[in-house]
Amino acid sequence: MIKISNREIIDVLKFSDDKVILVEKKPNLNSVGYGVNYFILNFSTGEKEIITKDAYLLKKYGTNRKKIAEKLGNFVTPSAVVMPDKSVLVIYPTGETGLFDSEGELVKDGILDYNGSPVSGIAVDGECFWSVCQKENCVIRYFTDGVKVDIRVGTAEQNTFPNPHFVSSDDEYVYVCCDHRRVRKIDKNDFTVSDVRKTYTDLMGYYRFGKYAIIIKHDGAYCDKD
Repeated sequence: MIKISNREIIDVLKFSDDKVILVEKKPNLNSVGYGVNYFILNFSTGEKEIITKDAYLLKKYGTNRKKIAEKLGNFVTPSAVVMPDKSVLVIYPTGETGLFDSEGELVKDGILDYNGSPVSGIAVDGECFWSVCQKENCVIRYFTDGVKVDIRVGTAEQNTFPNPHFVSSDDEYVYVCCDHRRVRKIDKNDFTVSDVRKTYTDLMGYYRFGKYAIIIKHDGAYCDKD
């Protein structure tokens, strides 16, 4: 496992089959708050390349990126999915959601919750997406159209997903980080649940890109390979 950043990583996006975008925090020495760096990691070469904010926004929010980013203010923290009609759904870690139409106008907002508890994260699965509900120990698949519940895996009474706090996906699996140390995966075809072979301490996030994994921890980001 190779460390690729010593800073806090606040977003990760697939750029291409062998490249990924990472957004890292950097301190603002002369002001309150923080700034960010945007860079691409090339899995094939291990090289890092700085990219512009606009390149990041285009990948995350599509053609209406500037209008959506301006309305959001904090455009890095939320998960987002660009739908076939170019509308965009965003979900913040607090469960706060926003739906932007194909022109970039906010048409709906509110809190996405399950049994009164907020959900967070967007892991794309065809015409659906998965989110986690930490207080209910479950992972929920929603229809993108209308954001209605399709299925739920896990319950508050079960230990299938203890304290789930992060979700991502690739073509085959949905990955769920539990208890900041363990990654469980759901098979998209039959919904069976199993463990990712490795465990990690201080785990904040886990992304899978083919044979590579990006592991987000408190002290930075790492790249792991099968």
